[in-house]
Amino acid sequence: MKIDELCSTVVGTDDIDELRSKIKILRLRLAVYEDARVQAKYKITMAEMIERLSVKARKQVELELKVCEDMVHAKHKELTEALSELSKAKELLYQSQRSGIDV
Repeated sequence: MKIDELCSTVVGTDDIDELRSKIKILRLRLAVYEDARVQAKYKITMAEMIERLSVKARKQVELELKVCEDMVHAKHKELTEALSELSKAKELLYQSQRSGIDV
């Protein structure tokens, strides 16, 4: 089988200029596909980075929430103790008033 026949059978033409034109088109398509592949990899990388940042941000918010909860708990404890002291002082005042002791 001759080269011309082989080209005609495989590519559909034996015209060298047409073959060159088809090769150029195929190279352009390959470049477009390669560019699309690179863009897809970039988008995947960006999505992974956003996901990591999202996880990091969530952990930061959870940590801040824990700190706030601890502060609320501590303030609640302080308030409970202050109310207890106030109640004791009120009771002492009431008892001193009943017994006629001037405070």
